[in-house]
Amino acid sequence: MKQLVGLFILISFSTNASGQDSLPKFSFLERGERVVISWRNPFGDQLVQLNVQRSYDSLRNYTTIFSATSPELPENGYTEKRPPSLRVYYRIFYVIQGGSYFFTKPRRAGLPPENYARGDDAASRDIKAFIASDSGRVVTIKIRDVFKKIPASTFLAFRDSILRQTKDTMFAINDTLVALNPYIAKEYWRPSLFIYVNQEGNILISLPLVHEKKYKVRFFEEDNSPLFDINLVKDSPLSLDKSSFIHSGWFLFEIYEDNKLKEKNKLYLPKDF
Repeated sequence: MKQLVGLFILISFSTNASGQDSLPKFSFLERGERVVISWRNPFGDQLVQLNVQRSYDSLRNYTTIFSATSPELPENGYTEKRPPSLRVYYRIFYVIQGGSYFFTKPRRAGLPPENYARGDDAASRDIKAFIASDSGRVVTIKIRDVFKKIPASTFLAFRDSILRQTKDTMFAINDTLVALNPYIAKEYWRPSLFIYVNQEGNILISLPLVHEKKYKVRFFEEDNSPLFDINLVKDSPLSLDKSSFIHSGWFLFEIYEDNKLKEKNKLYLPKDF
């Protein structure tokens, strides 16, 4: 329902685009009991996330009330029925491709436009200024289901090291809670040079200096349950009949050279073996 409302606001404001502010500013109107928030996107498709947030104390305890499904749109907006509280603040949190994130200055519902530049905006700060000037606070880092607290005075250095030295991404949930999403690289399988399936569909074990070193090979099902072991490879190349593997599919294996793990890999037996 919120997404449909956001789309309605985009259409209804297209005729008033000239009065619509560009991020990091946003337009804020009150029409009776409705609060209307709209914005222009100057970043194009570099804008990858945008949330409208609400709070009752201007600085913290913000909650997300709308997440744009298409943040890259040049113009968009959101409307809601204003909560009964006399002190309601709205702001926009947005993320630029590459991990940089920003908070707009909050706008207070019921506050005359000429007062936006005083008091309430002065009490609000983006996360950089907030952390730099309030070192006594604690920032909580959420990594999946693990929470770690660090002093606010060290958060900027921590954030910069994550963005510059890793492929991880960070998203601020509110002024004191940040979600860290570790980068998970795609796994690319490389066939082994030592154990592979030959043209006849049999498994070939080819190990160097087999008479000088002690090689042990262990085979497992794909779920890591043990299949069988070859405690000492005496000949190379050594061919294993495909019937030893019972079925087709993936099999895991480990090669030990003089009791040290040399390789951990897998092989695939096709169905028509």
